[in-house]
Amino acid sequence: MIAVSGASGFLGSYVVCSLIEQGKQVRAFKRAETRLDEFTYIFSNYFKQRSIAEQQHLHARIQWVIADVTDVTSLDEALQGIEEIYHCAAIVSFAQKDKSLLMKVNAEGTANMVNIALQHGVKKFCHVSSIAALGRTDAGNLITEQTQWMASKHNSNYAISKYKAEMEVWRGAAEGLNVTVVNPGVILGVGDWQKGSCKLFQMVWKGMPFYTEGINGYVDVVDVAKAMVWLMQENHMNQRFVLVSANMNMKWYLDRVASHLGKTKPTIRVNKFIAEVAWMAEAIKCWFTQKQPALTRETARASMRQYSYSSAKIEQLGFAFTPIEQTIAETCSQFLTTTK
Repeated sequence: MIAVSGASGFLGSYVVCSLIEQGKQVRAFKRAETRLDEFTYIFSNYFKQRSIAEQQHLHARIQWVIADVTDVTSLDEALQGIEEIYHCAAIVSFAQKDKSLLMKVNAEGTANMVNIALQHGVKKFCHVSSIAALGRTDAGNLITEQTQWMASKHNSNYAISKYKAEMEVWRGAAEGLNVTVVNPGVILGVGDWQKGSCKLFQMVWKGMPFYTEGINGYVDVVDVAKAMVWLMQENHMNQRFVLVSANMNMKWYLDRVASHLGKTKPTIRVNKFIAEVAWMAEAIKCWFTQKQPALTRETARASMRQYSYSSAKIEQLGFAFTPIEQTIAETCSQFLTTTK
């Protein structure tokens, strides 16, 4: 039996689909209050070429259980009889008020998963980290698995929490747990259009006149899930792998999304001064409305930076990524289908 934490979320849903597609039995973790709307939507889209009977057969391979990475008792019960773990559960937030939550779920939650995996004699453990947990280099230099983490004012609370989570996984490896760590870039694909990277498609649809010249690494969500499963099956243990299909300039990315959605491309370049004013104005507005800010200090400043990543390590093993242009086109196509 294989366990997937965060199975009801964006990436976790694709990992579950990838596993059951290969005939695996999956114990899928969800918190008590979590709805399965996003998973249901992703499952239906992932297997849309299959008949209803085939979909029902595939769904029968999933055993949903209530488990929270911050609740040791629930994890101890949920990990009974588990041989492999795909740890996808995490909080992604760039709001300052969520700092404690990030550390509790991402760092402490991963420590709990590692500790109980060791206690139960789990054979393999795949951890979803992030390119945010890698070290940084000067603009123009590629960041790889070997780039060393350095304390910096540019590191977001999210990045720090993911770095600390990784340290717990490597500690588990030192104690005898077979681990594989993946560091995906910004993950793109079909999901909940109101959350995460999927929300950008919604924003472009409504009109996005602004752009920055920041550069970041991007990857297809299906590729991340398949890479995780493949690395585990091929026993690439006690290593980390950067998962980035392409390093994209934000203007290029927004232009492609706008083009596929039939919307006007952004024309207003945002500089550092405008970015600072924008996040402060958003913070003031949200203080009055009590809503989550669409832009924070961390996201505004991050959007201006230029970082490039190399996935040469996994590509040299034979793994091929989906061209990012194809990912954008297919995601936009599904968005339009949903919108209509």
